[in-house]
Amino acid sequence: MIKNKKTLAISSLMLSALFFGSTFVVVKDLLNDFSPLNIVFMRYGLAAILFLFTGGIPKKASWKPGVLMGFFLWIGYVTQTQGLVTTSTINSGVVTGFYIVLTPIFSKLINQTEITKKSYLFSLTGFLGIFLIASNSSEQLFGNLFTLICATGYALHIVMVERYIKNQNISQLMFIQSLVGAILCLPFVTFSEFNFKFEFILPILFLGFIVNFAAFYLQLFGQKMINASTAALLLSLEAIFALIIGISYAGEVLSTLNWAGVLLVLLSIYLVVKE
Repeated sequence: MIKNKKTLAISSLMLSALFFGSTFVVVKDLLNDFSPLNIVFMRYGLAAILFLFTGGIPKKASWKPGVLMGFFLWIGYVTQTQGLVTTSTINSGVVTGFYIVLTPIFSKLINQTEITKKSYLFSLTGFLGIFLIASNSSEQLFGNLFTLICATGYALHIVMVERYIKNQNISQLMFIQSLVGAILCLPFVTFSEFNFKFEFILPILFLGFIVNFAAFYLQLFGQKMINASTAALLLSLEAIFALIIGISYAGEVLSTLNWAGVLLVLLSIYLVVKE
């Protein structure tokens, strides 16, 4: 039974990574008509409604963890979406995946988990890879720097989930997380942009329902049985899915130097988890 639960948790995290990896192309297209903060606001708002409906009014014990998770995830979302303005979906997906290297470090600092000295060397390898990926142009570099901040936010979010998820109701926790994200977006929202056309409805519903609702529910469900470092490894498949979708759907192309950077980032991810 325990083995079956672990398999289910791993499968949930991998499916979550697939959903996350598919968002880059969708968001990139929406940025032609919406500002980054407006997109994030819509994603959070739709998810908050669904989580409130499925989980009900949150208990008092859920508010502190939910607020912390919501804050770090909001940082990740905003910087990732802003980064996509000037970087490709492939670059964004791979650089975002660097949270796999950062997560064990933050987990050690915050949750007192163990981490080897080699992991710090692997982190430097990942940073070198990011530099090579960002070598296309100064605009790509600017976008990738935003996405690096995003990876930090995501890593801290995973660590917060590890810290608080064990005895929490997932839907209630996710409602608070989504509500916090939507509230933080409000001062920056441009309401005049909300001129919806039919072509925008499905992408926005996809981001709100499939990703912000379903993918995050799957992530938290999986993290109930999987530690932060292993969860980050499985979620880092997001970068692979983003690569595949970016190449096949968006027709994006990487230079040899960029591919070298991708390999270094993926190598750093592999070495951290193997260690």
